[in-house]
Amino acid sequence: MGNYSKGFNTKETNDLKSIVLSRIPTRPTGGNSKDIARQTGINSRDVRFIIQMLRDDGEPICGTPHDGYWIAQYSDELNGSINKLKSQIITMHDTLDSLCKIRDFMRLQEMGE
Repeated sequence: MGNYSKGFNTKETNDLKSIVLSRIPTRPTGGNSKDIARQTGINSRDVRFIIQMLRDDGEPICGTPHDGYWIAQYSDELNGSINKLKSQIITMHDTLDSLCKIRDFMRLQEMGE
């Protein structure tokens, strides 16, 4: 579980969680953090932050770029979100490996080797 306080006090945090949770449908509708932000007046970055806090609290909030956010009714509904995250992790790991190799190569060149 993450430690996401972002300077909100407990009452503010609970109020924000309640507001955001009330805007997340139980079926995929394509609604993303920007849509929730427009509906609530909370900026989209904070919406994503609050959604993570809700997930840390055990709320089964799914999310994909195509389907947006929704609350899973069954465990299998989480698979799309889990698979998307796994794919992003693999891509990020590949990018990290490539950049580390490039950095090491550049260091060797800078040292004249």
